[in-house]
Amino acid sequence: MNTLQQKIESLLFFKNEPVSFSWLAKQLGLKASDIESNILEMKPFYLDRGFSLITTEGKVALMTSKIADELIGNITKSGEERELSKQALETLSIVLYKKKITKAELDYIRGVNSVFILRNLLIRGLVEKNINLTDKRSPLYSVTHDTLSFLGIEKASDLPQFKHFTSKLGELENRWNSELESEKITEENKE
Repeated sequence: MNTLQQKIESLLFFKNEPVSFSWLAKQLGLKASDIESNILEMKPFYLDRGFSLITTEGKVALMTSKIADELIGNITKSGEERELSKQALETLSIVLYKKKITKAELDYIRGVNSVFILRNLLIRGLVEKNINLTDKRSPLYSVTHDTLSFLGIEKASDLPQFKHFTSKLGELENRWNSELESEKITEENKE
């Protein structure tokens, strides 16, 4: 590992959360592409170790390895923590396969209001809110870096049957958009 990679590793330990390549580049006075190429070179070093170098959508973090999941889970588990409900797992799965989704889209797919389940997933740190550039009133929900890490994947496309399920979700999204357009036309005709 070269000196630059050691500095990257130190910053990742210091931040203790996912950081963007651009943030690392700014701190080290380099280009984001230089950071990304060094991180790719670093990945083999973390194979079969107690922690992993996880990259997702332009961010990177050092996370505990999957081999320690049970051990760490036993240490952190308390009587107050409960497993996720069937509804929460369903919601989390939809968010995982959609990558980014509004609450309205999620409600349409599930057929019920998801506000309390989303709140629970946000509190647990499994999903996060993102700014929706097309509609600032409807945030986009996506899974967190920690969720992907816990599942042992780097990106949503590593999920089982990813193409099949995203295709099915795409069909639902098209139906939802058609219904929205029909409602809009009906409202315009009433005026």
